[in-house]
Amino acid sequence: MNDYYLPQLELRRTAEYYARHFPGEAEASIAIADHAVVNEFIVPYTHDLSRWIPLGDPVDWLHNPSKDPEFTWGINRHWHMPDLGKAYLMNGNPQYVSAFINHYRGWRKQNPVPVVPSYEEAVFFQKLGPWRLLETGLRVQSWISAYKYMEDSPLLTEPFHAEFLQGLEEHAEFLTRYLGSTEINHAIMHMQGLFMIATFYHWHPRAPYWRQLAAERLELCLLHQVGPEGVQIELTTHYHNASIEMFGTPYLLGRLSGYPFSEWFGEQLRKMTAFTEALIRPDHQSTGVGDSDWVGDGRQRLTLLGAILEDDELICRGADSSESLWLLGAEKYGRCMQLQAAYKPSTESRTFPQTGYYVMRDEQQYLFFDAAAMGGAHGHADALNLEWMWKQQLFFTDTGRYTYEEGEWRHYFKSTRAHNTITVDGEDQTPYVSTQQWGTPAAEAKTYRWESNSHYHFIDASHDGYTHLSDPVTHRRWVLLGSEVPIMLLADWLEAEAEHEMEQRFHLHPEAVVELLEGETGSLGASASLVYPGSSVKLAIQWTTAGLTEGRFKVSEQQGWVSKIYGSKAETPVLQGQAAFSGKAGILTVCLPEDSADNGEPLRLTAWEIDPARQRVEVSYVYGAASGTIVIDGTTLEWRDHG
Repeated sequence: MNDYYLPQLELRRTAEYYARHFPGEAEASIAIADHAVVNEFIVPYTHDLSRWIPLGDPVDWLHNPSKDPEFTWGINRHWHMPDLGKAYLMNGNPQYVSAFINHYRGWRKQNPVPVVPSYEEAVFFQKLGPWRLLETGLRVQSWISAYKYMEDSPLLTEPFHAEFLQGLEEHAEFLTRYLGSTEINHAIMHMQGLFMIATFYHWHPRAPYWRQLAAERLELCLLHQVGPEGVQIELTTHYHNASIEMFGTPYLLGRLSGYPFSEWFGEQLRKMTAFTEALIRPDHQSTGVGDSDWVGDGRQRLTLLGAILEDDELICRGADSSESLWLLGAEKYGRCMQLQAAYKPSTESRTFPQTGYYVMRDEQQYLFFDAAAMGGAHGHADALNLEWMWKQQLFFTDTGRYTYEEGEWRHYFKSTRAHNTITVDGEDQTPYVSTQQWGTPAAEAKTYRWESNSHYHFIDASHDGYTHLSDPVTHRRWVLLGSEVPIMLLADWLEAEAEHEMEQRFHLHPEAVVELLEGETGSLGASASLVYPGSSVKLAIQWTTAGLTEGRFKVSEQQGWVSKIYGSKAETPVLQGQAAFSGKAGILTVCLPEDSADNGEPLRLTAWEIDPARQRVEVSYVYGAASGTIVIDGTTLEWRDHG
């Protein structure tokens, strides 16, 4: 049986391939290893990613130079150790092995197995310190990978081997003694680590029990955490794609070690690929729903899972990934790359109606629309939010997550105003309580209509987040996206008894240059133009309103923020429309994308009307030699082509 993903000879070949085909990542691995030798670290998912932080000699694993508990948790996951192993495989420097041994021994000396007063304290979600169950499960995976990468080193003596096995036994017993809920993603990582220990230390008398417990609880996690449409229940891109890796690697290790998981387990994994693939934009980045980063390539997860499931068609739809390389080895990974060379991505729209996510896609564009539930602690107050890309240019974007540290920035990135939707009276759709807690009642969205064909895509949905105000407010949104005609119509309908303040926001790409053509307008409409330096693509936006107090709708450019990766943020322009309303009000936003490289006449509006009393929109246009009229009301959509 195999006790790891790859044998020693294949690991050396993999390291050679890694250095040749991933030179940037290989250099980063060596840099991490070189700094680890002198006890300096950069910890992912923390705020300070710009400098190496010294942690003393010996390392103080409890030192935290920030206010973010993620630093303590991150440093105790020992994610630097696999890089020590990779660097050793690439250049054979024994200092990397010595650093691994010293860090392992120093950590165990400083952090003996705790005596926990109660079961509840051990499994409490936010328990601080290195023995939180999540860190326990992740740390052993770092240890085992590093050990396997360095296995041929003479410095890994028999006495150290015995110490290493003792540390694994301690972690396995701790993970079996305290079991976190299988409805929380942390439990996947607990059991992922336990299964890895049972495979590596397979001759231990308790290894069969560790393996069986881990396998059974991983199946429960998959049952409880993945919905009928294959979407992970936290409804975030990041945690969905991370779950593919967390479920997939034990599945692979089970097959390699002779203890395969059930056929059902594999089929559930396969279902998860649909959501991952649907949210991959034309620029190969993924829409970052909820607590997710602004950039991330879901295609790498398709490669990983395709290889794990031995599915060539799925591999074809993926992309290069060093993570997959280190699990598959150079030969199998090279074959994956050959399969992907001729693949053309699908341009079909995708829907997840039970979940509430909709993707409008064609040859020209991509639009993601959120009519889903909150999704729990990692969800954002973003009902009816959208992200839109046209011809490789991102117009309206999700803003990311930035931090889990409690404070104004955590609230901002989770708030309604940080998304492309409407806020009422400055309130979130769901009350914010703390970094990992939303208040009640949580906003619920409802979809009324969805259409997608060769001519257009259309979604009609609402949410009830503002119906819980002392004077209830309803918000319903229509989005119509032309496939053959470059136009997007967005109608926002608001209704209340008393007067309220509303704000409509669109978060733009950081490179967008905004020109406001009119600041305050009435029925004739405000307008704006967006251009992008070095790009031939631009966007014209026009607003028409009805039912607003004094007919005033003020459009301005505001400063917003996007977070490309956890711990970093950058300014981005935000278009904000602001007005007071009572009774029934409507805002029609018409977006007209244009590419000057096409050398054609841009689309021109000839008439437009919005009627909130009847919830009806009518727009007429001319586009080159063609013209048309679009009429939408509460039950029908008619697009008339006049030739």
